[in-house]
Amino acid sequence: MIKLKKSQLLRFNKEKIKNKKVIVRVDFNVDLEGKKLLGIYRILKTKKTLEFLKEAKQIVLISHFGDPQKREEKYSFKNLIKDFEKILNIKLGFLEDYKKKPKEKFNLLENIRFFKGEKEKDINLAKNLTQLGDVYVNEAFSASHRDHTSITLIPKLLPFYYGFNFEEEIERLNNFLKEKNILLILGGAKISTKLPLIFKFLKRANLIFIGGAMSFTYLKAKNFEIGKSFYEKDIIQNLKSIYSPKILTPFDFVNQNKELVFLGNIKSEDILLDVGENSLNILFEEIKKAKAIIWNGPLGKIEEGFEKSTLKLVEFLAKLKNKKILIGGGDTLAFLEKKKIINKFKDVSTGGGAMLHYLAYETLPCFEK
Repeated sequence: MIKLKKSQLLRFNKEKIKNKKVIVRVDFNVDLEGKKLLGIYRILKTKKTLEFLKEAKQIVLISHFGDPQKREEKYSFKNLIKDFEKILNIKLGFLEDYKKKPKEKFNLLENIRFFKGEKEKDINLAKNLTQLGDVYVNEAFSASHRDHTSITLIPKLLPFYYGFNFEEEIERLNNFLKEKNILLILGGAKISTKLPLIFKFLKRANLIFIGGAMSFTYLKAKNFEIGKSFYEKDIIQNLKSIYSPKILTPFDFVNQNKELVFLGNIKSEDILLDVGENSLNILFEEIKKAKAIIWNGPLGKIEEGFEKSTLKLVEFLAKLKNKKILIGGGDTLAFLEKKKIINKFKDVSTGGGAMLHYLAYETLPCFEK
């Protein structure tokens, strides 16, 4: 586990940012539902750091939005800057390019992925970006599993610190890694991205519940019929060797016709889209036995309205007392925000991939020298 040094933490270095120009890497990669912003929890979690930085001379925020391959209007931050100002209650200047001179106290650079070299770790881009500031602050925990220019190269060129939320995220994950009686609940589409975590927690957790579409790949590897449901063909062989009593999968599902179908009776035309209530009840009994629960990813295809099992899980967890519950993942956070239930949980990570990466490897690319 990584323990952040006091010298790396912003709260211990107030004098070193005073009257300085500060670059802050944030994660404003929001989801949109029409014109409505989802995923603003991450933005709100930057407020403490931005408030602290008011003693700096000037602040430039850097973030990505989506994964554009070129400059695309729909991924421009100029469409969202008014929303960000309202959420953060600050005036934001907008920089179309890193060559532009910031005019406001707080400024937002255009989508960093519009600039060639961000994903390729380009040292020239890093050097150009450092012209915007004297000091670098990483307050983008949720993007820190990516080995990109604005995450891992800029801090090699400037004095750098970790923001308040970043510090809290690492402390929280370290505390959960110390727990003995853990139930890991995994959902979402792809099991391939979560295999390192599964292998790690086969030794550490008491039980791993695999739900969502990722369960179909696992069941397919075990020669179960899954109909026309989504699965990852490329990793079937990798999963065939995994046999553990610690892994629990659903045994009943809701198909495209909203019918309940059981494992062993699934038809070739079935498309499985949600976890059935019988499997969910078994999961609830296992949750009662655990001391700590870590959950990442929805259990059903919530974007198509198959949200019943995910909502029931949220409601069940929200009522529990004397349990440590950690929740993370972009889709999961957006769902909690949409249902206005996110504030009922104490430990909610801003990260999805970053949370999983840290739990699996106990480090992040930004820590590597």
